[in-house]
Amino acid sequence: MIGMLYQPLLLALGGMVFVVLSVVLRRTRLRSFYLLLSAAIWFLAALEEWYMMTYQPQMDIRIDALFFMMLIAMVTPVGILLAVLRRRRPEQ
Repeated sequence: MIGMLYQPLLLALGGMVFVVLSVVLRRTRLRSFYLLLSAAIWFLAALEEWYMMTYQPQMDIRIDALFFMMLIAMVTPVGILLAVLRRRRPEQ
């Protein structure tokens, strides 16, 4: 199941979703740039997966995929929460 989802096109599409959300939320949320961090991680994973599929297709055991999946699983929810939860500015 993970092998079907961990494809360069799907990872790049996930990154584009976060870029679009960041642009849409830019007008309403001051902290929407945290979504760009999630998008960067998704794009890096897509680039790395494309490289592995293109130049090293014989690799069976993929420790790098575990690293990127762990990074995506940690950074994506944190980026979403930081973009959605907005602190109020202290009143002067």
